[in-house]
Amino acid sequence: MQRAGKTHKAAMGGDGRIDLRELIDFMERCENVLERENEPDVAFYFGQIKEFLRDNPHKGLKEDAGRILGL
Repeated sequence: MQRAGKTHKAAMGGDGRIDLRELIDFMERCENVLERENEPDVAFYFGQIKEFLRDNPHKGLKEDAGRILGL
């Protein structure tokens, strides 16, 4: 028998899903941290995801990952 995992309302909506706005904010924070840590190449890809989600909220993550990353 296994006990249920803990969830945090601050991170998830009522149905356990992450809000698109929260995901965009997370990608932006990752981009900023990576830039401060002198990782501009990796930060660029987080920025690509952030911009795609911001510009195409109706598509979400249904688009091909390579296309989102500009590959």
